[in-house]
Amino acid sequence: MTSDRHNFERFYFASLKNPPSVDEYDALWVMGGPMNVWEENRYPWLVKEKIFIKNWVLNLEKPFFGICLGHQLLGEALGASVIRSQTPEIGFKKISVNQKAPPNNLLRNFSEDMLVLQGHSAEIANFSKKEVSVLASSDNCSIQALSYLNHAFSVQFHPEVVDETIQSWISIPKIKQDFYGALGTEGIADTLDYQQKNRRSLIKGAKLIYKNWLNLIEKN
Repeated sequence: MTSDRHNFERFYFASLKNPPSVDEYDALWVMGGPMNVWEENRYPWLVKEKIFIKNWVLNLEKPFFGICLGHQLLGEALGASVIRSQTPEIGFKKISVNQKAPPNNLLRNFSEDMLVLQGHSAEIANFSKKEVSVLASSDNCSIQALSYLNHAFSVQFHPEVVDETIQSWISIPKIKQDFYGALGTEGIADTLDYQQKNRRSLIKGAKLIYKNWLNLIEKN
């Protein structure tokens, strides 16, 4: 982001006494984490984060982008259910881009030949808002990417994968358990190998999504 003269600040609701001022920022990105959207008793700060996201997206209608947990939090803010996945998706998987999606498609020109990194055991189940468009799906997850009106977008997968992403993830006990349970030692080695061999293409895909998002919100 800094390379295209956009400045950003990181906030962790888990350690914030008060939410950041909505007037000081033009856009909001919400990233992933090992927690589930329904674990408010275990992670009380989720309550404040959900209120903040709902106000940002529904009331203020300011630009938003969510990844993984951020995708699910957007879905819940828009009135959808978030449930445990019947088949969790871990590792690099194929997605299908909705060719009938409206022109505001975050995944425009995204190559379906490139697998995307998944790491989730929960998913968005349904929507009641007609303003929501499903932009992509997979065999085991019907809502891999979505848009709401022309300002809010999210993806279930992780386009932000870089050299140390997976190694960093599996240093977290909950994620390590999920990855080893789904892939095993050999499967994790294959996943790391795919990441390294396709590093340039993965970064290219991430940049494409970012540029599409910028173009879409600038038109709004």
